[in-house]
Amino acid sequence: MDTKEAILWPVIISVLIHVSLLAVAGMIDLRDNIRPMEMISVSIKEPGSEAEKRPASKNQNKAKEKIKSVHAQKEKGVDINDDDWREDTVDLGSLDIKYVTYLAKIKNRIFPIWKYPQKAYEKNEEGTVIIRISIDADGRLAGATLMSSSGYAELDEGSVGVVNAAAPFEPLPEIYNLSRLHILASFDYKITD
Repeated sequence: MDTKEAILWPVIISVLIHVSLLAVAGMIDLRDNIRPMEMISVSIKEPGSEAEKRPASKNQNKAKEKIKSVHAQKEKGVDINDDDWREDTVDLGSLDIKYVTYLAKIKNRIFPIWKYPQKAYEKNEEGTVIIRISIDADGRLAGATLMSSSGYAELDEGSVGVVNAAAPFEPLPEIYNLSRLHILASFDYKITD
């Protein structure tokens, strides 16, 4: 056997083994272990006329939301220009560099006065409450809206109450260029031994 054949046979055998392995690997479906993402959708419909039952276009929905927002501001006595009105929503625990300093100030106003409601504590009520805190550019509290209930009135009311007690807040930094900032805050109530 000459040198060329001695080198050629191991190379041919290696190529055949690799091709076989690739063919077998192609037959194995690794996607069986991936679970599809579960989507949850909630649709709440109010009774109304046939015209209301027809779905509105996205542009109509946006226009309605903007009109509602503007009317809500005018009712509160806030002088606004539709073109200048800007809002943003951020989570209280956000690490976004743009908001982190302001959010720390909000936490420093709320957390020192936040307490477990006594009645809820006595009844061993636990849960998580999510509140949307809406702060106008001048720092006034525009609203504290219950977004997700704990299932217990004392915990829900305690969370909204502590936000109201912490107001007013510092004005929004001018660099934000916002008319209103919405902050989603989560209040976790857990009794520990």
